[in-house]
Amino acid sequence: HVIPIDEAGISVRKFLHQELSVSRLNDVQEHLWMAGRKNHLHPLHWQKMTKRDILVTEDPGLHLLWYDSTIFIKPLPLSLLHHNFFTAYICHDEGLFREACGFLRTYAHLVKYESDFRIAKDLGLLPECVTWTQWSELAFSLAAIPLTDVNERYHYGELRLHRLNFVHNLFRFSPWYFNVHRDYQSWFSYQLGFMLVLFAYASVVMSSMQVMLTTPLPSSEVVALSYWVSAITTLFVIGVLA
Repeated sequence: HVIPIDEAGISVRKFLHQELSVSRLNDVQEHLWMAGRKNHLHPLHWQKMTKRDILVTEDPGLHLLWYDSTIFIKPLPLSLLHHNFFTAYICHDEGLFREACGFLRTYAHLVKYESDFRIAKDLGLLPECVTWTQWSELAFSLAAIPLTDVNERYHYGELRLHRLNFVHNLFRFSPWYFNVHRDYQSWFSYQLGFMLVLFAYASVVMSSMQVMLTTPLPSSEVVALSYWVSAITTLFVIGVLA
C-alpha cells in the first residue's frame, strides 16, 4: 500500500485535515438541529429510490449535505482502510480520530446492502480493491462505533443545505455555508417561490395590523404589538434579501 502523499510534498497531517476536517460545521454545532436530525442517514439504494442525484465531493464539510433532489457524498479514502496508516497517523490525534471514526461510521449506514455496494462502486465511492465480503465484515464493526467516539458533527446524519445556509447567515454572519448558485439568475430562480410565500405572509400580517390600528381607540397593547410586529417583519425581509 502507498501512503497518499502527493508529489508536491504535502504533509500527512495536512492531507488528513483536507480529508477529514469538519471544523466549519463544528463552529455551528449547537445549531445543527435546525438543519437535520440526529443519526438520520439513509443507504445509497434509498437515495436512488427517491430519485436523488448523488454528487461526488472531496470536501468533508459537504459530506451528506443535500438540497432539492441532490446529495453530496465524499468517497471513502483508501488510507482510512489501511490499518498501519490509521494506527500511525490517526489514533494518536484525538481530533483526527473522532473525525475519522465519524466519517467511517457514515459509510456503515450508506452501504448496508449489496445493492448499496454496487452503487458505491459505480460512483467511485469505495476503493476498487474492496470486495463485498470484505466490506460487509468491516461495516459490521464500523456500525458499532459509539457516538461518544465520533466528532459531534456526525451525531447528525444528512443536513439540509438550505437550512445550514440560514444557520450560517444567522449565527456566523456569513451569507451562506455553501452556495450552489454561481450567478444571480439561478439564485433568484431558486429563491423565487420562497420569496413569494414570504412576502404573501408578510403582507397578510401587515394588513391585519393596519386593520387593528384603524379600529376606534385601539389599546396601547395593540399599538405596541403592531409596532414590534412591523419592525420584526421588516428586519426579517431585509435579512432574507441581504
